[in-house]
Amino acid sequence: SRPSRPAAHRRPGGRTGGELRPQPRHRQERDLVTFERAGWRFTKPTAQPFSLDGETKGGAPDTRQVFISESGDILIETDVATLQLNAAARTSRQMAEKILAADGLKILEELSFAPHVYVVQLPSGRSLPETIDALQAKTDRYVFVEPSMLQRISGRQDPTDPQFGWQWQHSDEVGLHSVAAWEITKGEGVRIAIIDNGMQIDHDELKLAIVGGGYFKKNGPGTATATFFRYQLGMSGFPVFGHGTFCMGMAGARDNNANGGCGIAPKSDLLAIACAIDQTGSQLTLARSIEFALNPKSVDPDGHLTLGADVISCSLSTANVVETVLEMAINSAASGRGGLGVPIFWAVNNFNTQISTDKLCSLPNVIAVGRSGPDGRPFSCGHGPKLEFLAPGRDVWGPSWGNNNIRWSGTSFATPLAAGVAALVLSRHPDWTAAQVLQHLRDTCDRSNGNVRDDLSGFGRINAFRAVQ
Repeated sequence: SRPSRPAAHRRPGGRTGGELRPQPRHRQERDLVTFERAGWRFTKPTAQPFSLDGETKGGAPDTRQVFISESGDILIETDVATLQLNAAARTSRQMAEKILAADGLKILEELSFAPHVYVVQLPSGRSLPETIDALQAKTDRYVFVEPSMLQRISGRQDPTDPQFGWQWQHSDEVGLHSVAAWEITKGEGVRIAIIDNGMQIDHDELKLAIVGGGYFKKNGPGTATATFFRYQLGMSGFPVFGHGTFCMGMAGARDNNANGGCGIAPKSDLLAIACAIDQTGSQLTLARSIEFALNPKSVDPDGHLTLGADVISCSLSTANVVETVLEMAINSAASGRGGLGVPIFWAVNNFNTQISTDKLCSLPNVIAVGRSGPDGRPFSCGHGPKLEFLAPGRDVWGPSWGNNNIRWSGTSFATPLAAGVAALVLSRHPDWTAAQVLQHLRDTCDRSNGNVRDDLSGFGRINAFRAVQ
């Protein structure tokens, strides 16, 4: 292995963070996040002496050198090595202690699975490579001497969901690179609001993900106003639509539950918000749905929800006239999340037309999402300067009405996938503004045109793994 530039140090019980990132390769980034969660912090090297015995020097934390293996794994040095005495040096335990002491080595343990194999504490005063090289050169004493390095040791698995293999949207070739992203985050601690005509709240893939929401029921035939009914666990009467169920599943269907597949942010919390439940209604009600997503208490003051969504996804279309009340509701998202802003993702149409003709998706605060197919190319969707990026949206697999899982196509389903990737980003960077999240998604897209944005693909295809690095 070769040493990298950073060092790592750990303060027991201290907060973790990172000031320095290795090159953005999968294994390094994955390992770095694992170490940070375990309490390590990666910093630039200093002239301060190392302290490998866990103590501090002059108040400095225990500092270790970091190595990168040829395959990109992060390894952190310790003051422990394993070795085997060769035939000429193999004697009693008492003699072994004397031989090893001559090289400044202290026996910590003797291992039983091979003869004369010892765990030893290394002497201080020299760097780890110098110490190991010097010991390995003494072939009259040692069969091998190897440093015992701290490293990521974790399971190797895809989600156990039986139909996960059918979900090309998660693939590493033309999908979201989901599995690599999930080794870093699955959207823990982030709320995604899905606004649709209805959804099956007791679907096996969704019922454990939904933490709140509700539906708006018109106050009578031909009225523009509606009454809000709060979501409650096990309630009856919640409007059920396959479309909204599928959208929720794309974002946050649970993983490893022996059912169907999973969403892109399978540990996120979902808000189920239904409006225009017979597919007719007013933009006023749609605006109130956004209002609830941003500030639940403003619509449902007696409800238990105090925090709104971190991300909003909507795949509904309206008449191509945006009323002021809806535009104001969308614009108000800029002050959500305590002033950081809530990104609103909206599906463009499923036709090869200019987004400029779509007044809703042309609004400045709407993130317009198109769709790609299993070949990774844009497929039948709105295009133009307002298109931000593409996400899988043709023949994707997910949950639908009746506790079923089906294959479906539409920009409607690309949009909650993109919103789910934003949730992954916010899980890692909860202090980022909505503008920062959007720019980061743009910057980490896969682009078929090099670094050039184009009107058919926007900034490219969303890449969840690159986004969470």
